[in-house]
Amino acid sequence: MACPASLVPVAAAFSGSSCHRVQLSPSARPFQPSCLRVVLVRWTPPPRGWFKINFDGSVYSDGSGRASIGGAIRDSAGRVVLVFAELTEHSTVGIVEARAMIRGLQLARGLRLERVVAEGDDLVLVQLLRGEETQTRIPVAMQEEILGLLRSFAGRDVRHVYREGNQVAHTLCRQAYHSPGVWVGGLLPAAVFEKAEDDRRGVAHERAVVRAA
Repeated sequence: MACPASLVPVAAAFSGSSCHRVQLSPSARPFQPSCLRVVLVRWTPPPRGWFKINFDGSVYSDGSGRASIGGAIRDSAGRVVLVFAELTEHSTVGIVEARAMIRGLQLARGLRLERVVAEGDDLVLVQLLRGEETQTRIPVAMQEEILGLLRSFAGRDVRHVYREGNQVAHTLCRQAYHSPGVWVGGLLPAAVFEKAEDDRRGVAHERAVVRAA
């Protein structure tokens, strides 16, 4: 299977003339040979004229009943159009992830955007909506709601990204627990702004994956 655009093998990333373009996250660790291989994951902007909605959901299983959703809408230059960080009713991870996607699509429609890419790290949800798998963790009614929202855009796509490439949305989920809200434009919570700037600059993050047999 070909690697997604946001997934770059380390060997390729550090070979030839492309070496100088790779900027590692400060949390990156030296590669250690093992049964795993390390890939570099980075957020990628949508095509010109499109907007990308990154979404994520957070669910605590400690009995606190806490759950949240977060997401960011950005243009092809990586500029933030809108972000949201909101508390939501406690449920399964699959349902909370779907709520985050629905909220992002609703906000994008409210902005009258015409072409959107919805991107998240819930592979089961992405494959379901792309018609690649029938396995689901959400009710049929919720699936139909998402598909209906997607059809309301002139152009739409749904993509999977590893968590390392979804850090803005992940940070917004954490933001929701202490200061929820919706922010339009460039005035963002400091932690969110930092992650968004990393993405805009193309900062790469390491991820260990199992070597193919």
